[in-house]
Amino acid sequence: MVLAEGLELPTRCLQNSRSTTELSQHKILYPFDSIRKGQINRAFIPCQSLFEHLAYFFRGQGLKLTLTLQAMDQDFKAGMVALIGRPNVGKSTLLNALLGQKIAITSHKPQTTRNRILGVLSEPGFQAVLLDTPGIHAPKNELHRRIVGYAHQSIEEADLVMYLAEPLNLARGISPEDKAILERLAGLEERVFLVLNKVDEHEPETVLKSLAEFNQAYHFKESFPVSALKKWGLEAILGLFGRVLPVSEPLFDPEEVTDQPERVLAAEFVREQLHRQLHQEIPYGVAVVVERFKEEKDRVKIWAVIHTEKESHKKIIIGKGGLMLKQIGTGARKQIENLLGTKVYLDLHVKVSQGWVEDPTRLTQFGYLDH
Repeated sequence: MVLAEGLELPTRCLQNSRSTTELSQHKILYPFDSIRKGQINRAFIPCQSLFEHLAYFFRGQGLKLTLTLQAMDQDFKAGMVALIGRPNVGKSTLLNALLGQKIAITSHKPQTTRNRILGVLSEPGFQAVLLDTPGIHAPKNELHRRIVGYAHQSIEEADLVMYLAEPLNLARGISPEDKAILERLAGLEERVFLVLNKVDEHEPETVLKSLAEFNQAYHFKESFPVSALKKWGLEAILGLFGRVLPVSEPLFDPEEVTDQPERVLAAEFVREQLHRQLHQEIPYGVAVVVERFKEEKDRVKIWAVIHTEKESHKKIIIGKGGLMLKQIGTGARKQIENLLGTKVYLDLHVKVSQGWVEDPTRLTQFGYLDH
């Protein structure tokens, strides 16, 4: 087993699992360094002739064109990276940590992510297009079927698949849910990597035994123990992207961080506050739709509707004297202001839409497309 420089693996930690000799063929990266901060912005012009044509055009318009021509590295790499796993294993937290900013909502509750959130990580030498997917679970309704479909679609499209899990309860072993997902990944071993998250919450022996048990159940290409919350071990994942992504031109403008429209992100931040503020089953039966998004000189105005299945849920969301709705709006507004970098006026209303989680037409209207 190969560890980062300066770390030693106690052989006793591998008792009752795959032997040290067997694991020596599997690379385990275990650095606990802080993630690099800041994005590297690069402008690519495909060829010198294009630059010359642009310059000629601008001169004809009486304008001066000043561009820095930066040749494309022949070994530049770019590709799609799917973050998959059970609900609540930290996929969105990892996405936000790698990007260095928040674009995906997080909560201690499972099944927070519903849509596939795309984040663009541009670094010197590579661009990783990160797909934060909903947690894979057994669908209970049409909504769940569609959102789990997003995760399966991402697996098919991805150049790399990062399978997120957390250290095991060693007495119970790998859960049936994890086993089902690993079966889904059969035949993809050459592009599937294990990311064991939340290692800061467990003893090193538990972490190492969990790594061994997961690798006994599935032949991961490499394994990465990390803490997305504390940004431990993320440097090794960045290094992986630079090593194994396919040679390609950038798939997105390096200035971009996500393909999600601002109004969609605004709706997600409102839904995040519903998860954080409400401690019952209510958040799983709500959808947030931004109906108007107006940019003004000194602020952005947003009008959004929270759709819920039951009249009783509507009353809880609004709260006594509108207090709960106000708290939800205040929390969401602060997140949206951080995202947009400007003042935000946020107007929220609650509407009962009975049966929307099973209604294909409503689901499509609310942004949950059927793939």
